[in-house]
Amino acid sequence: MDEPAKLLSDLGYASPVKLEETEWADAGAGSIWIGTVGDCLVFYTALAWGFFEDQIDQKSRDFHAALVRRFPEAEIAALTLHSVVGGWGFAVWRQGALIRHQHGYDGMVLRDEGARLPAEETYLASLTRREVEGVTLYRHPGYPEADDMTDADLGEPLVFEIVRAFTGYPLDQLDRVRGTNFWLSEDERQQNWQAQRAARAGVSSPPYRGIRPWWKFWASA
Repeated sequence: MDEPAKLLSDLGYASPVKLEETEWADAGAGSIWIGTVGDCLVFYTALAWGFFEDQIDQKSRDFHAALVRRFPEAEIAALTLHSVVGGWGFAVWRQGALIRHQHGYDGMVLRDEGARLPAEETYLASLTRREVEGVTLYRHPGYPEADDMTDADLGEPLVFEIVRAFTGYPLDQLDRVRGTNFWLSEDERQQNWQAQRAARAGVSSPPYRGIRPWWKFWASA
């Protein structure tokens, strides 16, 4: 497996600034965190949005293109959760081609493309289902008192199952995975330092993309 700094150089980031080696639970101090779980390479970064939306900033599009170019034969999964809006998303590429994409928030599925992944099929097979006025409703047999779930309600548990399929562990068991936080350049580090200094002084400044409520997960195997 490539060393993190060399990998970033291969992706086109010639002068990354290493912050610290830390666990997954403390990822996000910079603009990207890189670690490994078995033979999976894991990234935590807001740049993962380049795999979810076409109309997104150039930095995210460049990251998307660079990762696919660097690992042309790999299976790559991008995943996201957002507790505030009930958001989730997963997108899987195989040998550079999108094979599955689903995301949504606030009880809505906004995009559902490609055949279900084996991890999805396995999880759905564990649920009971029924049709009500053309809508498929699900219920976990282990929790008969719980409300019915729609496709949108399954987003978060499916993200957990896809993480497990790639790494062998559910998401909530990755906290001790070791990795490294980086800024992608000195300019980025300086921009963030200035934003934090302005915030402490009570001065309004443009928001920095790295300060965010999102978590992002990347895996490549």
